[in-house]
Amino acid sequence: MSIVNIYFHDENIYNVEKKPPEKPPKPPLYHSRFERQVRQETKSCKDTHRTMGYSKIPLHSPGEFLKKNCGPRYRATKSAPVRLCTAHKPPVPKPNDPHTMGAPTSQVMKLVDFKKENIKKVVTASPKKPRPRYADTRKGDFHDLEKSGLTPIYSCKPKFGKIPQYLLHRKKDLAMQKEQLIEEGSQQKPRCSYISQEERVELLRGLKKNWEKLQQEYQSLPLLTDTVPKMIRKAKLENNLKQLEKDILTIENNPYIYIYDEEPKET
Repeated sequence: MSIVNIYFHDENIYNVEKKPPEKPPKPPLYHSRFERQVRQETKSCKDTHRTMGYSKIPLHSPGEFLKKNCGPRYRATKSAPVRLCTAHKPPVPKPNDPHTMGAPTSQVMKLVDFKKENIKKVVTASPKKPRPRYADTRKGDFHDLEKSGLTPIYSCKPKFGKIPQYLLHRKKDLAMQKEQLIEEGSQQKPRCSYISQEERVELLRGLKKNWEKLQQEYQSLPLLTDTVPKMIRKAKLENNLKQLEKDILTIENNPYIYIYDEEPKET
């Protein structure tokens, strides 16, 4: 006896491939309640005569094409006559006129070279400064800045053109300081003093003794200066000796010597 296995299943080939998920529907577009009003305003503001001419002028019929006196007529505006010369010009001089005979060449050259003079004036003239102005709209409408009230006008102040008070006080303080310095200078003792001959001789003796001591130290230096301290000491002794020699020469050559006491510097 044979056993038959029978399997029952619902099989469909249309369900083998997976379908993509359905996209949700888009929400409706937003429309403002002022949309129609805005469109009407923009249409009314546009130039209707930019390319097709003025709308008020009616179009010509085909029979009036290229006919004489068919176009629009514009009335001419009356304007005042332009008068270049307010007075009458002088008459043309006669050939025998004594005023024109023998005219100097310099005046004639001035009349001829007026073009060159004008060119020189234009080249050497300073450029005009632009007037300050401001723009208050996006289209670039300019207005005068001085008359607008945005900038301060200092000439309208009551203190304009007057010396400020702090400068007057400073001038008074400086004048007082000068007077005090003059009074102190008159009361102080003279800073210059004279050296007598005895003091001069003692000075010379002391300088010569110092020079002899430094000369002995200089001669006692080693012959080889192979280290830095030796070089520094030698250079120092040489500078001191030179300075002493200069002082001795100045005192010997000048019999009258005066000493001037300097003021101590303020720190």
